[in-house]
Amino acid sequence: MKTPFLCLGCLFLVAAGAQNPAQDSVKNVEFPPLNPAITQQALRHHLAQLASDEMQGRKAGSPESVLVSDYLGRALAHVGVQPVESLGGMFQPVPLVSQRFDALPELTLTDGEGVDVTVEFGVEFLVRMSGKAGERGPWDIVHVQKGGELPGSMGPNTCLMFHTSAGEQRRMLKAAGHERGRGLGLLLRGAGSRPGSKLGIPQGGRLSLPSKEQDVRAPDITLRGDAGVRAEEWQRATFDPHGGDVIVAERNVVGVIPGRGTKEHPEAADEIIVLSAHFDHMGVGGAGKDAEDRIMNGADDDASGVAMVMELAEALAAGEAPVRTVVILLAAAEEVGMLGTHWFVDHCPVDLGKVVCNLNFEMLGRPDELVGGPGKLWFTGWKRTNLGPLIAASGVDIVADPRPDQRFFMRSDNIVFVQAGIVGQTLSSYNMHTDYHRVTDELETIDFDHMLAAGQACLTAVRAVVDGDLTPAWEEGEPKLGR
Repeated sequence: MKTPFLCLGCLFLVAAGAQNPAQDSVKNVEFPPLNPAITQQALRHHLAQLASDEMQGRKAGSPESVLVSDYLGRALAHVGVQPVESLGGMFQPVPLVSQRFDALPELTLTDGEGVDVTVEFGVEFLVRMSGKAGERGPWDIVHVQKGGELPGSMGPNTCLMFHTSAGEQRRMLKAAGHERGRGLGLLLRGAGSRPGSKLGIPQGGRLSLPSKEQDVRAPDITLRGDAGVRAEEWQRATFDPHGGDVIVAERNVVGVIPGRGTKEHPEAADEIIVLSAHFDHMGVGGAGKDAEDRIMNGADDDASGVAMVMELAEALAAGEAPVRTVVILLAAAEEVGMLGTHWFVDHCPVDLGKVVCNLNFEMLGRPDELVGGPGKLWFTGWKRTNLGPLIAASGVDIVADPRPDQRFFMRSDNIVFVQAGIVGQTLSSYNMHTDYHRVTDELETIDFDHMLAAGQACLTAVRAVVDGDLTPAWEEGEPKLGR
């Protein structure tokens, strides 16, 4: 589950072809015996695989994330889930963008006397880059004073030196149609005389999805120290970042259980219910009671949700097909901005217009006393749709999210479907335990008696949606969130 603010993790880069000691053990794993019932054995098996130390916290973009997706794809095929025809298999590639540098960023400034000065990264300048970098220069610098105006004609050969606040710089660029430096060559801003600290080669960068427009954005450089003091003097600039965007291969795990419709409503087979959970977590880097343990195993968040969806998929794939078609989405990169689910919705391998709703499963490994303890579940967005009350009326003991102030409705993958206008809600039993996003979120903390009871409730709820006559719908005025 995401934190309330968007916190994108740094990419863990590993040389191509590096050997992973977990690879053989994952590829050779044996799955539990097929059983259409929810079982503790299968729940424990899936959780033990996903939350093991070998998986190194399942960080998006890591080799271990690929291993996890491989395990999940084979496990879905094992229980009878079919590949989506348009994908030709169980995987939907998700290209993630990060940055890689092979040397220190290099900035050279020329003063009015024609003297070139190479300024020191960290001490005298910092740089922010996103999108595809443009030319390296040299550029003639156009100085922009506070309260002044930008040039009327600007393009990739334009280099602007702002003598303003960062906020005013952003406002001026947006008003001119060059938000965040789009289409320009280089941005500079004098930020005072205080020097910074010497920095090494930048390590990785934020993960994001490729820009739809593949736009070129100017590197945004802040001058400090001696370079900042002399900001008014600089006339020309040359910048080489010695790096830039790279594509990191990720993938969602996607399968389908075709619907059968009914004699009265054969068209119901074309309606799609998406069952989802995210398989990534926070990687390595935390600190716990044991100083040597830095692996963020993510047993509850969200190996528990993935294990639940796996068991639901097995139950639905056994015996008679569901009335509505069920798509299983095990999403990558939720912890770094729900990127896998955004990619799924924006590049949907099935007809998005036929998706009736998304039921998302997040943090189901421990009971929540606020909703009655073991086996009891809560449902986000209760008042936004008719779905919670309809499921409860079918005999499932679920209640509204008891902590609306935590905004859980907007903090998990369901919100991506909501932003596309599709009913999307999450089932959970997260009890605000203190192991959230810590190394102590381990397999040993999972209550499997609770998970078994919760799984039986989840299956009843899912069957009510995929086999029943109930139709998920927004309440009046919803959804209130735009994309």
